[in-house]
Amino acid sequence: MNSDSKYSILQNQPRSFMTGTVEYIDSEWIFFDEETDEASMLNDILNESVELYVNMSWEKGLFVSDHQFKIHNMIYRIKNGDKLRVTRKLPYAYEQLLKHLKKEAFHTLTTHLNSLNISLYDCIYCHNTLCFLPEDKDTKGANFLIFDNEEIICSVQHLFERGENGLDRFEYTLSDGNRSMNLILH
Repeated sequence: MNSDSKYSILQNQPRSFMTGTVEYIDSEWIFFDEETDEASMLNDILNESVELYVNMSWEKGLFVSDHQFKIHNMIYRIKNGDKLRVTRKLPYAYEQLLKHLKKEAFHTLTTHLNSLNISLYDCIYCHNTLCFLPEDKDTKGANFLIFDNEEIICSVQHLFERGENGLDRFEYTLSDGNRSMNLILH
């Protein structure tokens, strides 16, 4: 993200983390997501933002091997039943879209989705036309996003114009038929 405020907003979104426990099974560390009960290889879900629950608090750290976690310059050996919290990864096209949205458009999109009980991390599909357009020329187009919070589906069409008189227009359609729109002029 190109802004600290965007990063902090992302970190504080509902469902931004996968929380679960680890177990050592057949010479492999397995992560069990407590929300979905799905099992994953621990190495497959690790990224730079992992926290371990120790001493009644979440401690940010870094895996230095498949069973060693570095916290505050100390090495902690992972054991069966340890609780981890891993920041969810965003689809690449979606991450790029959020990165390139101007601050006002990002805040408008986030605030509106959150008012619908939808997290930025509920995005299950993103077609980002901006990935295919030159950044140094006047452009216009549309991006398509689908969000699913397991209660409702939200389709977002993001129409944009980049150049001297830019704009971002977000049109939201919910699976219950409700529609809304935001328009931001730059």
